[in-house]
Amino acid sequence: MGAALSRDSFDSDGETHALRRYVSARARGRPHPEFSRYDTTIACWIASDETEAVGSFDGKAFRQVRRHGLPWCQWLGSDTRIAEDHALQAFFELRAREPHDWQRLLMEVTRNRRQALRNWRREGLAILSRVRMQAAHGPDVCMPSTLAEEFRMPGRGMRSLKRF
Repeated sequence: MGAALSRDSFDSDGETHALRRYVSARARGRPHPEFSRYDTTIACWIASDETEAVGSFDGKAFRQVRRHGLPWCQWLGSDTRIAEDHALQAFFELRAREPHDWQRLLMEVTRNRRQALRNWRREGLAILSRVRMQAAHGPDVCMPSTLAEEFRMPGRGMRSLKRF
């Protein structure tokens, strides 16, 4: 029993860390490199791009990080845990439409990774269930929104800025 708990917490820690790295990469606009090259001056592999790898015959060692046929996340590379989580992706589609939204999400995930993962996944599942309910009812039925209908249209509702 103790081994199962530690394994689950380890998986959760890995997932929370992957979530922080994913949001950080999205906030900074840095996709995971698909190629790398070996730099002899610092003795390590550094990020590269396809044009540098293909067009260079100067004796530098290049390797392709991305393997064809294997799953690939644009932001985390071969770690596709976050990209394959439909609830998190639904949350990101709804809550991170603009580039500056990722900065807000980065601050939130940096503050508390576990709570952010739990809350975002819960909200993503709620989004997916609403989509399924809407699909089951058909396109002609309008589901109640989270934003009150009276405040959706300008000039309506208690706090209207537009006077008639």
